[in-house]
Amino acid sequence: MTHSTALAARCALVFLLAGAVGCASDVLLPDPAGGGSGPVALTKFTGDLQTGTVGQQLLEPLVVKVVAGDQPAPDRKVAFVLTEDPAAGTITPDTATTDPEGKAVAHWTLGTAPGDHLVVAQLVGDESATQIAEFRAVAKAGAPDTLTPASVLAQPGRRRQPVATPPVVRVVDRYGNPIPNASVAWQVTSGQGQAEAPSTVTDADGKASVVWTLGSASVVQKLTATTGTGSVIGSPVTFTATVLF
Repeated sequence: MTHSTALAARCALVFLLAGAVGCASDVLLPDPAGGGSGPVALTKFTGDLQTGTVGQQLLEPLVVKVVAGDQPAPDRKVAFVLTEDPAAGTITPDTATTDPEGKAVAHWTLGTAPGDHLVVAQLVGDESATQIAEFRAVAKAGAPDTLTPASVLAQPGRRRQPVATPPVVRVVDRYGNPIPNASVAWQVTSGQGQAEAPSTVTDADGKASVVWTLGSASVVQKLTATTGTGSVIGSPVTFTATVLF
């Protein structure tokens, strides 16, 4: 090989290497999976400690945030799991995917049972990520749906004396849950007797009662109980007392 030929070959090799390096500088390597290279962490964002009505969706969604290192982690799957029986409600969706901000969102529709309920959120398919987020909600009974007697409807009585068995009614919602603190109105409709109070409120079992003092007439006397502002099944409930002496 002549000196000029060798020199040309060396120059060609230099240009080839320079071109390769120049091309490599334009290659974009993919970002680490999950949006960051540090440890993965799941935290609760919003939606905890809500109070709602049985059978209805909570006003605020359940939101968690996932980060990898100090960066939001998109495209991560998060499972939202009810830890109790189906009466605690439903979660939609039960598995959500984080958005570009690392947030995953689910909606909680409460079940039919009043009380305290729990949902746990956890990353799916990442054994190294052990963090969980717990969401708690309190379900309260719904509006009055049914009014029923909880004591005898008919009994004998004495003039100007309270009936031996005070009238009692029970108020429940459409799922049969007792409604506490519901107002029950009492009205004497026959016999000129008197209810001790025009209205009373239900206890924890959904029951309300009143002292009914009979009038002086020797007739069948009546007292009614009503509740709710709309159409309540069984309302009014009518109690009777037969006064013979």
